Amino acid sequence: MSDLCSLTAARLAALIRAGEVSRREALVAHLERVEAANPAVGAIVEFSDVEQALAAAAAADESRDSRAGLPLDGVPVSVKDTLDVAGMRRTEGVRAFAERRSPASCVAVERLLAAGACVVGKGNQPDFKVRWNTVSDLYGTTRNPRDLALSAGGSSGGDAAAVASGMVAVGIGTDYGGSIRVPASFCGIWGLRPSAGRVADVRTLEPRHGAPTAEIMSSIGPLARSVADLRLAYTVLRGASPGDPGSFSVADPAAAGGHLRVARVGGETGAAIAPEIEARLDRVCALLAEAGYDVVEAAPPRAARLPELWGELVGTELVRVALPAWRELMGPSGLQHAEEMFGLFELGGGVERYVAALVERRALAAAAAEWMEEHPLVVAPVAGMPAPPLDFDEYLSTAATRDLFDRMRNAVWVNLLGLPAVALPNGIQIVARRFREDEALAAAEAVEPGLPPVMPA
Repeated sequence: MSDLCSLTAARLAALIRAGEVSRREALVAHLERVEAANPAVGAIVEFSDVEQALAAAAAADESRDSRAGLPLDGVPVSVKDTLDVAGMRRTEGVRAFAERRSPASCVAVERLLAAGACVVGKGNQPDFKVRWNTVSDLYGTTRNPRDLALSAGGSSGGDAAAVASGMVAVGIGTDYGGSIRVPASFCGIWGLRPSAGRVADVRTLEPRHGAPTAEIMSSIGPLARSVADLRLAYTVLRGASPGDPGSFSVADPAAAGGHLRVARVGGETGAAIAPEIEARLDRVCALLAEAGYDVVEAAPPRAARLPELWGELVGTELVRVALPAWRELMGPSGLQHAEEMFGLFELGGGVERYVAALVERRALAAAAAEWMEEHPLVVAPVAGMPAPPLDFDEYLSTAATRDLFDRMRNAVWVNLLGLPAVALPNGIQIVARRFREDEALAAAEAVEPGLPPVMPA
C-alpha cells in the first residue's frame, strides 16, 4: 500500500469503502504526518480530540456496511479557523478570542461530517482574514511546505499548507478576495472558489452575518491535490440554507455542446505580472487549445476598473465599520497592513459614494455577464508573482502597498462579480460564469494531465 497521506481524497475514500484501508488506519497515518510536519509549517493551530476521533473512526469501521454511500467517509480534512466546528476554538487569529469555542458546527462543516469526513483540526489564518499572507497575532506564521522560506499565502493559508504537506486530504477555506486561490497557487495545489451563494455560510458565533459585500463576493470552498477532489468536496458543500438568505440551490444547467471559448486575461486588469507567471498562463492556454477550447485574447468590459471597485467597496466597509471595532484586537502587523491596503481605496464617511459604487458594481456585473455569454471561461493569473518570501507584505510603504495590490488585481475582480474559479497549482485560474462551476471544473480537468501531478511536500 502506498503512503496513505499521498492519496487523493477520492482514492482514499474508495479504498475505505472497499475495506482495503480502515478509517482508523487512515486517521493514524495523517496524525503522524501532522506530528512530523506541522511544527515547521504551522498549518494546523487547533486540533480535534485525538482519542475521541480515533474511537469514532474505530466505531465507523465496525459499521462499514451502513456507511457505503458517504462520499468522504474516513477522509481527513482541515477547516479554516473562521468556520465553526462544535467544541473547537474559533479565534479569528487574535489573542482576545484565544479561548472562544463554537457551540455548534456551521452548515458547511455539518455537511462535511454528514458525508463521513473526519476533521483533524483548524487551519491558521491572519487576523480577521485581512491579508494575502497567513500571519496570525495569536498563532504566528504559516510557512509554505514546499519551501519554508516562502509564504503559504492567505487568508486560507493554514488549510492550503495542510493539504500541500499531506496532513489532510482536503482543506476548507473562504475566499473574499483570493483567499482560497492565492494560497492554493502559492502552495502548488488546487482550489475552488464557488460562486457567491453556492455554499451556505451559516455561523454559530458572532458575528454571524458579514458586511453587505460578503453576501455578493465571499464564498466557502475546498482545497485539494486533484480536480476530482475539488469536485467531490464541492458536491458535499454546495446548497442553500435558511440561515443564509443569500445562498442558492441551483441545478447545474445542461452542458453546452462542444468546447467553450476561453478569454486569456492578463494585464488588461492593470495587473503587474512576472514573466514566469506569463509563461505559465501561456502554458495553460496551450493546454486548453490542445483540448479543443477556443482560446482568444479578450477581457471583460472596463477590466481595469473592476479590481479598484472591489477595493472601494470592501475597503470602505473595512475602514469605516470593521477596523474601529477590531483595532484594539489585531496585532500591529495585521493592523498596519489593513489600514495601508484599504486606505488606498476607502470612499470616506458619506453614504453617497458607497451607494454609487454599489450601483456601479451592479452595472459592471451585468456587462460582464453579457460579455461572458460570448466568453464563458476566462483564464488568468491568480497573483502576479510566484510564492513570495514570508515577509512580503510586512510593514509596506504606501507605494509598496499599491504595487502589491497591482499584483493581486486578477484575484479580486472575480470576487467583485461573485464568479466561480478554479485555482491551478501553477498560479493560474479558470473563471466561469456565475453558477457554472461545472464548466470551470471541466476545463481544469482538461488541463490537469498536462501539469505535473500534485504530491505532498
